Amino acid sequence: MQERICKQLGEDAAQDITISTFHSLGLAIIGTVEGQRPAIARAAQDDRAFIHQLKGIVSDLIADDEISETVLAWFREQFAPYRSPHEFKTWGKYYDYIRRYEIRSLKGEQVKSFEECEIANFLYLNGIEYEYERLYEFETGTSEKGPYRPDFYLPGPDIWIEHFGINTEGKTAPYIPQEEYLEQMAWKKALHQAQGTTLIETFSHECAAGTLLRNLEKKLLANEVTLSPLPPTETFTALEEQGWIDPFIRLVATFLQHFKAAQLSFEQVMQRTATMKDRARARAFLAVFKPIFERYQAMLEQSKEIDFHDMIARAAAHVKAGRYKSPFGYILVDEFQDISPDRARLLKALLERTPGTQLFAVGDDWQAIFRFAGSDISIMREFSQHFGEGERLSLETTFRCVDRIAAIATEFILRNPAQISKTVRSIHNAEGPRVHVGLPGEQKLSLLKEALDRIVDDATQYNEPSSVLLLGRYNHLRPQNLFSLKKQYPDLQFTYKTVHGSKGLEADYVVVLGLCVAKYGFPTEIADDPLLDLVLGTPETHPNAEERRLLYVAITRARRHAYLLASGGPPSSFVTELTGDDYDTTAFGRVPERDVSCPLCIEGRLLRRENKKNDSIFYSCSNFPYCKHRQQPCPVCREGLLGRDQEKYKCRDCGQSIEACPECGAWLQTRMGRYGRFLGCTSYPSCKYTRKIKRKEPGSKDPAGRVTPRV
Repeated sequence: MQERICKQLGEDAAQDITISTFHSLGLAIIGTVEGQRPAIARAAQDDRAFIHQLKGIVSDLIADDEISETVLAWFREQFAPYRSPHEFKTWGKYYDYIRRYEIRSLKGEQVKSFEECEIANFLYLNGIEYEYERLYEFETGTSEKGPYRPDFYLPGPDIWIEHFGINTEGKTAPYIPQEEYLEQMAWKKALHQAQGTTLIETFSHECAAGTLLRNLEKKLLANEVTLSPLPPTETFTALEEQGWIDPFIRLVATFLQHFKAAQLSFEQVMQRTATMKDRARARAFLAVFKPIFERYQAMLEQSKEIDFHDMIARAAAHVKAGRYKSPFGYILVDEFQDISPDRARLLKALLERTPGTQLFAVGDDWQAIFRFAGSDISIMREFSQHFGEGERLSLETTFRCVDRIAAIATEFILRNPAQISKTVRSIHNAEGPRVHVGLPGEQKLSLLKEALDRIVDDATQYNEPSSVLLLGRYNHLRPQNLFSLKKQYPDLQFTYKTVHGSKGLEADYVVVLGLCVAKYGFPTEIADDPLLDLVLGTPETHPNAEERRLLYVAITRARRHAYLLASGGPPSSFVTELTGDDYDTTAFGRVPERDVSCPLCIEGRLLRRENKKNDSIFYSCSNFPYCKHRQQPCPVCREGLLGRDQEKYKCRDCGQSIEACPECGAWLQTRMGRYGRFLGCTSYPSCKYTRKIKRKEPGSKDPAGRVTPRV
């Protein structure tokens, strides 16, 4: 920027202009007032060192008798936001919650609910050996159902634990057949009584009331089970080995940065917990965070160092108190969408202490993608509330993207009504769609290779090498064969970046990888912890608001064409949206209409699988292993996926219609019995619907799509 100013305005004019980062400005202000610049802590300049410092603090707290129980209670009971199963309407919505917050026990088991995870963690931290869903010791399997597996088994005292998902009224969640569930509950209790095995019962309503573990402890002690809590050193090691420490440290690090940037007191944050849906969890976190923060601050004081938040706060205090006289009549802030609260306070102090100073803020709220680093988009959206009356000018011309890309990106980002509305025009016009979506499933080539082949075909019209920017939501999506791709496509110049790292870059062609439904998909299923709302501005209500802005940034890096590839799993919600009728995009690979919702959990999608043992095909839910639904292919073509079509099913491959079962909604298939052919439900034995087949005229079709032969 300094070079550009000298070039355009001349060196004499440039001497009166100060180019600075916020950090260097803060240091300069402190140095001017105090006579010397403060020492910046190494951990403030090195993220790895910062994380290591916090991890050491947490390790010390676990070993501290006065605070260890508070810290362990967090890992045992408050590791994720609690949502009762009764809050959800479908299995799929509940599975999404379980997967999004990675509900696993401290032993690493993938459990079925938050409540089961809480029980498992309690047993583990109290030194009680257990087995999750061990096979019951007596034969219970029949031709119609599998063997019985209680939730927990304690081999030492020979005790079984069953956790029942009912509320205080004895009702199940909306998506669970209540009558069938209650019958199973009664059957399990009667079985244990008949076989003389000890059963401890726990319930969902105990967790909702906050009494689950207290009641469980009483029941265990009543059965003479000894609790032997793990020693502090073993506890920290165990938590770290199971991967529980690092996510917690990252949460603490992010919370600490926002806490200091907002310059809030613990009393203020505690008051904010009153509006939280999960107040108990918020207060439990603050009980752990406060000693961590106090030790962190004490370490800075001991070493006579400060971090960047302290520096900005001290500089702002000097300006506000009049100890620093600002020489600036005009202040221009670039990338204003990434402004943080503490930097905004420094700007406001500079404006208030020097009347007549004018502030120019240049930014794009559509590209606000650094919330995790402390930026607060509400400061830009509510500019006049922070800095006083102002005028807004929209820069609506893009010199990079062709008009077809700009139009798609604009329509996509404005689906969030909270984004500032504006019209973007391009100086480059193009013919035909310029945003393309690659869908997995039927193509022989990989989606990436197919996209690159298409790029090569398009690039032949230009008499120069073309640049290709490969983008991923995460670093691990970098193609392992990137070096060989450069050899395969010598006329293409490849670069790989994360989408966050691509900001400010551009290329002739952009290929975005990994737009699938997965933990590390796009949008990511790694949810921001609701606890961050305690130290942030107004929470965003639109689903995946920042992820939407992130994809907008990715698409708008392209000058000619953008390719979005749904590789690595089922296509994500962004892919489903962009392949809809509302967008001027093209799709290659699997046709989008082939997606079929799981009939059990509703939210999952049915995926084609191959059984290599018998070389057969079946379809199962994308929510596996949470959702165990699976179904056979079309009985006519033996490969296609059946989807519901009003009162029938229709094969998405061969087009045949199959009659639906009038009782359970599954489809009917032709079977041979003692008295000839009949129609039976594919959900047998859970559904026993049958119907005799009436004799048909030769050449006609039965409900399963079979043609009556001519004799």
